[in-house]
Amino acid sequence: MKDKIDRVNELCRRDGVYKNLTTGQTTVSLWSKIKYFRQVFGDQLGFDVSVMEQEDYYIAKCKIIAYDPERVLATGHYKQFKKRNGSYIQGALPMAESFSISRALSFLGVLDKDITSLEELESLGIPTTKEAKDTLSTKGVPVKQIVEELKKAPHETRLNHLRYHVYRPTFVETQKNHPRDFKLLDNAFKSRMNLITKQEKI
Repeated sequence: MKDKIDRVNELCRRDGVYKNLTTGQTTVSLWSKIKYFRQVFGDQLGFDVSVMEQEDYYIAKCKIIAYDPERVLATGHYKQFKKRNGSYIQGALPMAESFSISRALSFLGVLDKDITSLEELESLGIPTTKEAKDTLSTKGVPVKQIVEELKKAPHETRLNHLRYHVYRPTFVETQKNHPRDFKLLDNAFKSRMNLITKQEKI
């Protein structure tokens, strides 16, 4: 599954990576996430979306379901108000549904650095800018900085995302040309993975 999630992320990034000008974090389009998730996973995984309506807002919950055996892999929630500045928001219900799907995908590992999609940021009026393709590379990030990020990864999904997506070029390049640096990176990854695994068993 990890390889497929990495593939979805790669395809999403090809469509475009966008920078949140408020936080500096980068994100991708929810439509890219949904499109490529469907394309890569086919009928292996599915969405189960439910909506609770209140007087002033909707709360949508999405579950990403795996089959055979049936189980929940990730969930995402989104609260969408019906009005903004006293006027009804056109499409508030489908927005709630779509954004909950995007959140569930983020928690599955389909994301760039921000769990919030481009469309969510736009709906909130948060300014963004599309990253130029030559700024998407992580080349030049110090090995020590990558090691520290690996050590701080809160869960397996994030740890794998760092190694196999964000810093994949660095792992590949150091393995070929700088074995000492690769050993530092690989040891940090394995140590953090072992610790996460032990914590999950407790």
